[in-house]
Amino acid sequence: MKKRNLLLLTLTSVFLFSGFAACRHGHHRGGFDEFDIEAATNRIASRLDLSETQKAELKTITTEIAARAKEMHADRQSRHQELADLVRQETISRVEIDQRIDDKLTQMKELADFAADRLVAFHATLTPEQREKVAETIEDHSSNRCGFFRR
Repeated sequence: MKKRNLLLLTLTSVFLFSGFAACRHGHHRGGFDEFDIEAATNRIASRLDLSETQKAELKTITTEIAARAKEMHADRQSRHQELADLVRQETISRVEIDQRIDDKLTQMKELADFAADRLVAFHATLTPEQREKVAETIEDHSSNRCGFFRR
């Protein structure tokens, strides 16, 4: 009896732990790859009933944005090492910290501007019904019904 209870407890713990670990919101180890982009594109295309032209445009947009994001993250390890080296110094200059922050914010702003331009162009290709579906999805995701432990 004790052995069976221990086995059930162990199995339940493993399933719960792996379930919570797999469901961490927004966690993509190593970033998005082509499979993730393809899956997201197909999911959006199916939900919005996109035409073949719209699907091709959406795939182009997602691929371009992902490529830009990957470029932005390419020097991540060297930036972290520079930050670690900076922290090890006896004193830290506010100017140097501000410069690092400004550099990163500039990169993020460039990516955001690029994505916004591409999404505005894609929005122009959507029908009123498709735009309404997008708006409803946004409203659903902004409500209290979505999120971990709130379903």
